[in-house]
Amino acid sequence: VEHFHEDGNIILEKNWESLLEGLGLEIYQDNVRKKVDIELHINQRVERIKNAYSIINRESKRVEELEHERDLERIVATTAARQAGMNIQETEKAGEKAAMKIVDSGTENIEELSKSKILIDENEVERSLWIVRKVSNFRWEDSVPCRIGARMGRPEKSARRELKPLTHALYPIGENGGSQKLLIQAANKGRIRVEMGRRICQECGKESPNLICHNRILASDATECGGKTIERKSRGSNNRRRKGERTTVELDKLLEVKRRSLGLDRLPKMIKAQKELLSVGQTPEPIEKGILRGKHGVSVFRDGTSRYDMIDVPVTHFKPKEIYTSWNKLYDLGYEKDVFGDELSSDDQILELFPQDIIPSLNAEEHLISTCNFVDDLLVRFYGMDPFYNVKSVEDIVGSLAIGLAPHTSGGVLCRIIGWTKASAGYAHPLFHAAKRRNCDGDEDSILMLMDGLLNFSKHILPSGRGGRMDAPLVLTTRLNPSEIDKEALNVDCSHNYSRRFYEETLKQPHPNELSNLVETVESRLGTIGDLRGYGWTHESGDLDAGPTNSSYKTLKSMEDKMNGQLAIGSLLRSVRVEKVASQVIESHFLPDLRGNLVAFTRQKVRCVKCGEKYRRMPLAGKCIQRRKLEIGGLSARRGEDTTECGGNVILTVSEGAVRKYIKVTEAIIQNYGVDMYTEQRVKWLTESTDSLFNNDRVTVMTLSDFL
Repeated sequence: VEHFHEDGNIILEKNWESLLEGLGLEIYQDNVRKKVDIELHINQRVERIKNAYSIINRESKRVEELEHERDLERIVATTAARQAGMNIQETEKAGEKAAMKIVDSGTENIEELSKSKILIDENEVERSLWIVRKVSNFRWEDSVPCRIGARMGRPEKSARRELKPLTHALYPIGENGGSQKLLIQAANKGRIRVEMGRRICQECGKESPNLICHNRILASDATECGGKTIERKSRGSNNRRRKGERTTVELDKLLEVKRRSLGLDRLPKMIKAQKELLSVGQTPEPIEKGILRGKHGVSVFRDGTSRYDMIDVPVTHFKPKEIYTSWNKLYDLGYEKDVFGDELSSDDQILELFPQDIIPSLNAEEHLISTCNFVDDLLVRFYGMDPFYNVKSVEDIVGSLAIGLAPHTSGGVLCRIIGWTKASAGYAHPLFHAAKRRNCDGDEDSILMLMDGLLNFSKHILPSGRGGRMDAPLVLTTRLNPSEIDKEALNVDCSHNYSRRFYEETLKQPHPNELSNLVETVESRLGTIGDLRGYGWTHESGDLDAGPTNSSYKTLKSMEDKMNGQLAIGSLLRSVRVEKVASQVIESHFLPDLRGNLVAFTRQKVRCVKCGEKYRRMPLAGKCIQRRKLEIGGLSARRGEDTTECGGNVILTVSEGAVRKYIKVTEAIIQNYGVDMYTEQRVKWLTESTDSLFNNDRVTVMTLSDFL
């Protein structure tokens, strides 16, 4: 019931009439009058509780005095045993024997003590519910007999998947693209030397590292051969992890040929490529794809697809207005009737979600539109086909097929986009999440447009290292079968209501398995149409995206603001000890981070800002001494194999600021909220260790004011 506190009183402005019965009051002739005098019952109850506490305290004091006497005898006996040269086991046995000589006379009235403990336990559980039952003629039960506390596991998320650094083209350019690995910057050098697989064209017989031969038919004509290439037997062992060899690529001429074949007036300036390929064959994807991704601003993942990540949230029912899709559009998608069997005719009707339909975040709008436009451009300019999506807004994406894929798995699940949510999360059916091997406890996975996966995914570009074939759609599940998914999703409750027996049995706090026959779950429906459809719900809820779009943990930028916000909320809650929360955060987050950063700083490597080479210690030359092969070819093949010293500036990889970042926040928390002495001393010790590391103890910095 809605209420607020004022001067120690609880104020209810509405819906208070139903509470009169439990307070011994009633409405008579439009006035509230006393029906039962509850003051007498309360006084008697309070007196019984006081008497019970007195009995329990007397017994506790008696037991404490008894144990104190036994401890004294135990100390005397164990001391004598040690002096006699006995071992540990014999010493302890002698001490216990001496202690047991002091006889426990027992409780004065064991029955009275037992009743007192039962009364105190009942009072802790029922609180004021006993008086309600005493004065009312109705049956009353505690609506929330058990409460739990919870902390945020992780904040919400919806963001596009990016390689680090951001990449558009899975094409190697070595060190020629600068720190940003820009394809155009590498092309300005003309001919470059990189490692790629050896392939030969079936049409012209010339060597080309690409899947489609890029060699010109005529040197004066910027038109490529276009023949398919096959792998050429490489030199050396075939058991190597990667089969690529250093190859000369005339990148400037290659890009000019591709620009013309794509029908572009000019190439995008921002096309980010890769330093090297990590696949077994080291065969690059067609560079045209990277050019078109750069044109549309689409990032690429290591398997050639473009992903969007979202936190998983389960949902079984929705209203058209909640997902920003008209009922007419949903009717065309198969939602012909609502949950009550009525014909769909408005945006306010409740619909049951199909298991393979999803509702992604509106934050994905820009990414998905760009991806669809990229796919259409790829179909038209590269494959010579008609566009597929023809997307201008998010409404045009509704009804499109996508692939849901979770990390650490290699199987995608086919799905259909039917609407959108303002929340930074992805809504889908519990069975769909389970098919991806997720259980919605803060899990995050991705979606990619189906046509993007069909055109751009290839096993030949997956990394050859450990885990390279994970998080890749090696297989695609097109039809969801509830009997084949994880059993955790089969425990989903799909009842429309709970029986009276269920509520009464819960008062005994049994194991959930003991009441499984009283609650209808998906598992009980397996093999019928009910395992996919006809799920019920027991409580109404608000809109799907009701509440804050993003939590304060994301909107607040600095860690100090986040910490102050958490402690400010804790100070408002009666059930929270704010000093304990402060200690827990410091001990579980700040101190391990500070200690780890101190260790990392003392063991850190140094890195060259030019070539990225890392050293365990600073080179004596004071600069990068890495010798690398010249990657610019010339008229002779040998020229490209010459080496040169990098000479780049060498910097630390862990800064002082990274170590000190939480010290001021921690000190402010201790000063404002207070923590236990042990935690405070640990913070002080680590802070002094940090100061000792960065400050020169032999040098004292003084100002003129120090002598005044």
